[in-house]
Amino acid sequence: MASFNTLCNQLIDMWVQSESLETPKDLYGPIIREVSIKMGLSIVETVSSDPYEWRFARVKQFSYKSDVLKAMLSNYPDSLLGDLDRSFIDRNVIPAFKTAINSKSPSIDFVKIKLLGVRVGYERLIIPQKTDGVPKWCLSLKEGRFAIPYHQGRNVDLTDEGIVQLLIEGHTAKEIAEMLELSPRSIEHRIEKLKTRFEARNLVHLVAKIVSTKLDQ
Repeated sequence: MASFNTLCNQLIDMWVQSESLETPKDLYGPIIREVSIKMGLSIVETVSSDPYEWRFARVKQFSYKSDVLKAMLSNYPDSLLGDLDRSFIDRNVIPAFKTAINSKSPSIDFVKIKLLGVRVGYERLIIPQKTDGVPKWCLSLKEGRFAIPYHQGRNVDLTDEGIVQLLIEGHTAKEIAEMLELSPRSIEHRIEKLKTRFEARNLVHLVAKIVSTKLDQ
């Protein structure tokens, strides 16, 4: 499978080199098989002047095994944007897609939000239809970086599932601490407990065991 950056470059190159793109498949067709389980590919139809009437449809959804991710996807089905969570749509979807449509050019950003009680982070590429008129659709390629249950209160802590997902992504204890605003020592302590739990000799061995466990689920 190709990396997120590689697919972004390929999609943008195809968009630049094309004279016009009639359908989204004209753009994503050549790369669809390279979309990994950590990525999602979707289309937003932008024909209406009312963004709440724009229709969201998945072409290929995230297939990484995660109870957190499964719950989130079930709450965001293919539908009109107006039928989804307005606070999320108003902050994180409509403004970004309007920017792409108005500029008539691709954009890449990193989205970091709290959604349905979960801290979510993902990279996102948005490419509008290449046309002389107003784009009728936008393609969006996303790659998940983390999805971690968020707990409010005085004793905010990182869940085991959160640490597991971030370790699989290749983040260091320092990076995890910065993302979640916790001390590196706290993260290192949790990692040591995970090593004991999984009977792992070191961090590499721990990640290998975690991945093996998830694949067997």
